[in-house]
Amino acid sequence: MQINPPMLIRSLILAVLYAGCATTGPQLTPLELQKLDPALQRLVLGTSASRTGYDITPGPSGEEKFGVLVRTDNVDDVRRAGYAVTSAFGDVAVVRVTIAQLRSLVTLPSVKNVTNGSMNHTM
Repeated sequence: MQINPPMLIRSLILAVLYAGCATTGPQLTPLELQKLDPALQRLVLGTSASRTGYDITPGPSGEEKFGVLVRTDNVDDVRRAGYAVTSAFGDVAVVRVTIAQLRSLVTLPSVKNVTNGSMNHTM
């Protein structure tokens, strides 16, 4: 069997492109993306050049966990969905999530918006 070099190159390029698309995770709808503040949008889309503006702690398996503030109609819905709610007051919950969990968090109907947890400013 003879290998056709142009066909092999095309096949390799398509394989790389397919693998790149497969690793980005589920795509968010415009409404779901709109629930995220701009810093978290950059994080989810993979366009954030730096991690310095985020509240990051290592998870049990070494994965990055981001502290976010979730405004929700029902904090118990967030807990039941399996997210680590560290505290809650009224309609705001402090939650620690991975990027993959952040993508799925905004799909919950009870979640109204999610903001970056490290946007504290000293006075």
